[in-house]
Amino acid sequence: MFNGMDNLYTVSVSAPGKVILHGEHAVVYGKTAIAVSLGMRSSIVIKEINSAKEPAVYIHMPSVDLQEVIPLAPTVKALFRPQLLPGITGKFSWRLPDKLDHDLHLKRVEEFLHIIKPNFDNLPSNQKNSLRSFLYMFAGIFGSTNMPVKSMDISMGSELTIGAGTGSSASFAVCLAGALIQLLKLKSSSNYDAFYDEDFTMTEKETISEWAYNCEKIMHGTPSGIDNAICTFGSLVSFKKGTKPRPIDVRLNLRILLVDTRVSRETRALVMKVASVRQRNPAATDHILEACDHVASTATQVLVKLSSGKCESDSEAEYQHLAELWDMNHWLLGALGVSHPALETIRAAARARGLACKLTGAGGGGYAMVLIPPSTPRATVDSLSGQLLELGFRVTETRLGGPGISLEM
Repeated sequence: MFNGMDNLYTVSVSAPGKVILHGEHAVVYGKTAIAVSLGMRSSIVIKEINSAKEPAVYIHMPSVDLQEVIPLAPTVKALFRPQLLPGITGKFSWRLPDKLDHDLHLKRVEEFLHIIKPNFDNLPSNQKNSLRSFLYMFAGIFGSTNMPVKSMDISMGSELTIGAGTGSSASFAVCLAGALIQLLKLKSSSNYDAFYDEDFTMTEKETISEWAYNCEKIMHGTPSGIDNAICTFGSLVSFKKGTKPRPIDVRLNLRILLVDTRVSRETRALVMKVASVRQRNPAATDHILEACDHVASTATQVLVKLSSGKCESDSEAEYQHLAELWDMNHWLLGALGVSHPALETIRAAARARGLACKLTGAGGGGYAMVLIPPSTPRATVDSLSGQLLELGFRVTETRLGGPGISLEM
């Protein structure tokens, strides 16, 4: 939105969360993993504002209980000088986030935050990471231009639970990168309406994903890159360790029940548990991991076929094939020791109604997903949801495989 009289802009962007569909744990050992976008999304609205006070950025992030005011002039002075990696000559551009001297830029952000917020070290980690990520990206993107910045109000919301394995941090980072880049585009162009009629280009999405990956490094240290890729591109992403995530352009709309066991789990401990099982039983474990790889590859082929529309007359058979693969995947993960009684309770309830269910992510609690084929009666879904709610689980009916980052009009 553009207000010609005040020359102020409003940008609104949303991005999905993600779930791992297949390849949990096997991906650690070089096998294929596939992730899909989740119908639950994060959103951000950036509004330029006229302020009689000192120019500032007003941040509202209720999901992490953060309300913050960051003075603009000191920010520009301290941080608007992003530099290229050592050995690369020239001037840094926001279009090349992989060429940014990440460590130096983050160090400056840290030093600045300690100056403007003496109690910074006492904040909860999710608030600290949110502030780090905002300043990192804001200064990195706008600091590489000569574009003047005005006071702005930034509001962010999310349907995703933080720390639940559904890509909340990547969804946040993708939204932030997309909104800042869109604002920069609007401010640098006289053709305002064109940018409101068009969504992000593929090149812009690649840049957004790279910025979000840099922020994932702030939050997680050594991320795989799959979360920021799926939250940016949507639909389905295939991934193998040591390679770049590969978006697969399919049109999916898989209906599921996402069931929160409300059992907390520590991913690192579960990864170590699988490593111990493999150490004691190397041959058997490697066969299980290889089977997980085949399940992921076959599921991708089925999803591509369903997306093509060429199997409309026999889509029920394809959904049955998917259901078999979900069951296989869960049993294989169970053999690695990462299921949980709560997950098995959910699976039993789904199975009693002829529905496939699998854990997603690290296991040991966390989330389960129940596949709901199109032919499933509404009464069956309602009955299952009701039983799971009575058992104390949280249940959300949603879709998998929808669009990635989008401009909201």
